[in-house]
Amino acid sequence: MTSSKVSVGNTEIVSFLDTSFEVDWKVVFPNIDLENFQPYRDLYPGSYGEGKFRTYAHAYAIRSQGRTVLCDTGLGPGGGGRLLDDMRAKGVLPEEVDIVVFTHLHGDHIGWNLTSDKVPTFPKARYLVPQADWDFFVEQQAQGAPLQQVLPLKDLGVLELFSGERTLTPEITTYPTPGHTPGHTSLMISSAGERAILTGDLAHHPAQVDHSEWRFGFDSDPEQGVETRRKVFDQLERDGLVVAICHFPDPGFGRLVRLQGRRIFQVL
Repeated sequence: MTSSKVSVGNTEIVSFLDTSFEVDWKVVFPNIDLENFQPYRDLYPGSYGEGKFRTYAHAYAIRSQGRTVLCDTGLGPGGGGRLLDDMRAKGVLPEEVDIVVFTHLHGDHIGWNLTSDKVPTFPKARYLVPQADWDFFVEQQAQGAPLQQVLPLKDLGVLELFSGERTLTPEITTYPTPGHTPGHTSLMISSAGERAILTGDLAHHPAQVDHSEWRFGFDSDPEQGVETRRKVFDQLERDGLVVAICHFPDPGFGRLVRLQGRRIFQVL
């Protein structure tokens, strides 16, 4: 069984599984025939359910220079999530989190922002939201944005908007990866000569590391999504970075390598 924790230089990344669920293939990949995914079934069995696409809602904590940064907050209790239980089981308490940063504002990434009493789940944290996603989901009232988990953060004075590359600690920097949403953001980690990246929803099925042109049904700008995915995945393969991809089978850690002419996601 692969570990839920990896070290990158002097940092530690901890993977949490909020929940897993299954979705009809045609909902998430409407333009890709299911038969195209069959050659990858033996390689990635965890992404195949009972006739459906099986996916995972992860969040990640990064311990860096005495601070704890949480990337995304899962689907939430309404979706059967267990993020807080998994965090405690792996030694990360909600009270320890200094920064919560969102890759984007889709509902399966912001579900644990607030308690049932409408106070921040992570009481001492600042919540960082990509400006372009705020503009798209909040200002334009885009359909499907679960604003009840976002808007109160502003009224509570704990929400900050950011754009471009933002330094969270000397070892963690936000890295724009737009396409899935206008402000979709990854986190780049660089410590003691080692590097890793948390990519949010840059891809959803592991076969997309080989077929970066395969589009996801919920991308706001599919063409930009393909371009961003190709650029980042080429870099990951070339430089050998550790990567965590939110919707890949638990715990989501791996590297992109070549095997028999295909680029694959090699689990750590």
